[in-house]
Amino acid sequence: MGPEPRSGLVSEWAPKEASGMPRGRLRVYVGVAPGVGATYAMLAEAARRRARGADVVIGVADTHGRAPLEALMVGSERREPGALDVPALLERRPRIVAVDNLGAIDATTGRARWESVEQLIEAGINVLATTEVRAVASLAEVVAAVTQGPPPPPVPDRILLGADQVELIDMAPEALRRRLAHGGLRSAGQVDATTASLYSVETLSRLRELGFSWMTGLLAAARPESADPGEVGERILVAVPSGPDAVPLLHRAARLANRAPASELAAVHVVSGRSLPGSADLDLVALRRVAESVGARFHHVVGEDVPQALAEVAMAEHATALVVGGGAPAEGLRRVWGGRHTGALAVRVLDQALGVDVHVVPTASTRSHTRSKPERIPRSRVRVASGTALAVVLPAGLTPLLLMAGDRVGLAGHSLAYLLTVVVVALVGGLWPALVCAVAASTLLNYYFIPPTHTFQVADLHNTVTLVGFLVVAGLVGAIVHRAATMTLAAARASARARTLAAVAEGTIRGEEALPALLEQLRSSFGMTSVSLLAGSDDGHDQSDEPWSVLRSVGPDAPTDPRQSDVQVSAGPGLTLALAGRALVAEERATLRAFAAQVRVVHERDQLSREAAVAERLEATGRLRDALLAAVGHDLRTPLAAATAAVTSLRSADVAWSPSERDELLATAEESLHRLTALVADLLDLSRLRSGTLTVRAETVWLDDVLGPALDELGVVPGGVQIDIPEGLPPVVADAALLTRALVNVLANALRHSPAGERVIITASPSLGRVEIRVVDRGPGIPAADHARVFQPFQRLGDSDNRTGLGLGLALSRGLVEAMSGALTPEDTPGGGLTMVIGLPEGVTA
Repeated sequence: MGPEPRSGLVSEWAPKEASGMPRGRLRVYVGVAPGVGATYAMLAEAARRRARGADVVIGVADTHGRAPLEALMVGSERREPGALDVPALLERRPRIVAVDNLGAIDATTGRARWESVEQLIEAGINVLATTEVRAVASLAEVVAAVTQGPPPPPVPDRILLGADQVELIDMAPEALRRRLAHGGLRSAGQVDATTASLYSVETLSRLRELGFSWMTGLLAAARPESADPGEVGERILVAVPSGPDAVPLLHRAARLANRAPASELAAVHVVSGRSLPGSADLDLVALRRVAESVGARFHHVVGEDVPQALAEVAMAEHATALVVGGGAPAEGLRRVWGGRHTGALAVRVLDQALGVDVHVVPTASTRSHTRSKPERIPRSRVRVASGTALAVVLPAGLTPLLLMAGDRVGLAGHSLAYLLTVVVVALVGGLWPALVCAVAASTLLNYYFIPPTHTFQVADLHNTVTLVGFLVVAGLVGAIVHRAATMTLAAARASARARTLAAVAEGTIRGEEALPALLEQLRSSFGMTSVSLLAGSDDGHDQSDEPWSVLRSVGPDAPTDPRQSDVQVSAGPGLTLALAGRALVAEERATLRAFAAQVRVVHERDQLSREAAVAERLEATGRLRDALLAAVGHDLRTPLAAATAAVTSLRSADVAWSPSERDELLATAEESLHRLTALVADLLDLSRLRSGTLTVRAETVWLDDVLGPALDELGVVPGGVQIDIPEGLPPVVADAALLTRALVNVLANALRHSPAGERVIITASPSLGRVEIRVVDRGPGIPAADHARVFQPFQRLGDSDNRTGLGLGLALSRGLVEAMSGALTPEDTPGGGLTMVIGLPEGVTA
């Protein structure tokens, strides 16, 4: 019985006709994921049409040899598989052609199948076709984020928007995973790391949501008659820059347009008039191609002012919405658009394009421009020194200019000019440099501009009042400006302290390597070169002669003693924070004390975690000892008794053993002792794993170097195991000896449970910085509820006797793999059985 795909949503509208020859109709089945049954639905519809007398040809169908799909094509005319022969179909001119996987590239022609389908439709031939949600062009960025991998070859949105009928084929993630487990989608050897990730419940659920969201927008666009008759459809304009942000913006705008009934989409690219002719021809060609693929009209305009040009195009196109990439500062806009700008693009467009909704879409470039920078603490001594220098230089430099101006400026103008220098100095250096500037300015004003000039005497009482008033006003202005600057600086510092403490609290709550991160945050926040957390005597005296121990440190040349630091603060009994780099002011020390309190909390929590880990290991060791004592009577007694009986029989003088009988007894004793040795070795390794004393020598290891010895140790004959290792597989970072032990145990388990005539399969593939090794068997498998139990010591799920060991193999293998920063997880084998997946970090090749 074949698969029964379930249709989700169906979008259908009246077919369009080209001038002259009527166009063919296009019906597309869109699967939410590979394997949901889109191909089955297409072939079933083709069979139904053929049964009703229609002339149907299977142009191309990727059945992968699946019997249910092959059965649907019985009795249908079928072209050569693998490629779509358009010339032959145009000559044959059937009524209906079935074309699978619109995004696929035909090897013979190098063309995408959707291009060939367009040619068939233009010739008046109806087409049944399939694709999947991952292939929709406007969803490319979203699909890549969901699947953590590149999407398949895309199908332009305009193809799907122009189809006469689109049907979404849906299936629950659990049902699709069962189909995979039963072998209905892939064979056991075809499941690699990428396939396993794609068919996870989370990924399938996200793809399903994405498919329904996209189809809902398509339904709205397909039924304009359902909208208010007086309502005009959305006219969306997207501002397309040059560079990597163009395609994501176009795709985002296309998704917005798909959600609005009767919407139209246009793209505009603004080029500065100063650009060299032909300098952006390649960019324009690529942008136009992408815009047309999502069904957008493309405009190319020239303008010096990008916001004004966008606003003019929006008004000319009667756009109701404008999509722009937002968040970039003016410098970023100059780099993206090539013009002169003074503000954010979105803000300026809002000011000029009245009545147009502006959608600001964050992009990769804008996010990089708006990334926050670390707060820097001002250096007060530099500030005061700079202000003092200006207090001397500014009045002295201004005086010749005022002398050149002569009487045209007047005494009031001279006073205001000197007063301006006082304000500038107050902003830069603070109060005291401003007072110095006020005295210097009043002295110069008196000497050069108040009669009698070139003397410090003042003859007129009015001039005396003016000079004194200037000095008082200059001092007051300097004090006010200094106070305002101080309050602004204090507010900025308070805000920085609040953000810093919030980050500290967040890091403490999260607890992910919290102590080193906390010390690094402290170092960067206060501008220090290094920070150390020191442990000494409980009285906390820094100058004690007792040696200090460094618990944690960050930065170069970190202090090993409080006397080597510039700042030190207590972080609890016996703990001291030592900071090297510069001295701190009083208000900074308040924040430092908050840091110290958090450091104390994190340190105490780490101590409790270590104590809990030790207690857990002791408890696990106790459980292991109890389980061992319980298992000794069953698993160690049998080989020990056999070896004892064989040796006792050989030593017996009452029986005359023949040479063959002696060899048999010796072989029994040897086999029993080998079993005992292996059991004891496994127990010792498991004990070292549980106690955390196992030594791991991580190095770059090639899989071929460990797979051969593992098979030799198991005595596997050539051809007894199917090995499918791709060329160019990167190495792994592991301990070669431990990885061999883990592979031996996993392979032994697979060989033991595989039925006669079924070979164990070993495959490997890279995945997101890791290499996954898969050991596939066709045995009875393990229920999902027992996946966790199978890795517990002394578990022998499915074994019917006590001759298969202590049940330590998989428990030991998982411990060895995890000790090498890897993971060992079970999966269901497609068609039945168990697949063990060993994931290890990918190594670096020379």
